Amino acid sequence: MKDGDETGYYKYAQIGLELAGGVGLGFWAGYRLDLRFGSSPWLMLAGSAAGLAAGFFLVLRELPGEKDFSAGAARGGKKGGGAKQ
Repeated sequence: MKDGDETGYYKYAQIGLELAGGVGLGFWAGYRLDLRFGSSPWLMLAGSAAGLAAGFFLVLRELPGEKDFSAGAARGGKKGGGAKQ
C-alpha cells in the first residue's frame, strides 16, 4: 500500500463519521428536549431528522473535491451513464 492511499481511507472515514455524528448529536439533543418538555418522541425524531440533514450537508460539502465523483470518471468519460442500447 502506498503512503498516499492511507490519507484517502482517513478522508472516507471522516465523511462517514460526520454523517453518524450529525445524526447522533441530533438524536441526543432531541431526546434531552423530550425529557424536559415531555413531548416524547417528537423532538427526538425532529432532532434526528435535523442531524441527518446536517450530516448530508457536510458529506455533500466534501464531494466536489473528490476526483472520483467528477463527471464521467466512473463511466468511461460518457455523461449520462445510462445503459447501452
